[in-house]
Amino acid sequence: MKEYQVDLTSVFSADEFHARLGEVIPLPSHYGKNLDALHDVLTESKDWKLTFSSTTEAEVTMGKYMASLRRMCKAAMEENPSLQVEFL
Repeated sequence: MKEYQVDLTSVFSADEFHARLGEVIPLPSHYGKNLDALHDVLTESKDWKLTFSSTTEAEVTMGKYMASLRRMCKAAMEENPSLQVEFL
């Protein structure tokens, strides 16, 4: 299993989120930098464990976006049984 940890410390916007994500996980060159594009990446991944840390801070600064991220990750895990996503 490939494990990736995305530290959301000092991430204050969706653009910063996707930039940080790109530093950690292998994203295709055509990645659309939105949650729909991330959903596609996650549902196509094989044996990934993705951990988001410092989510309490991110939820304060990006509340609705983080809620959407959590919902999308839950849906992606339902579609892809080899995917694990944690929020710490």
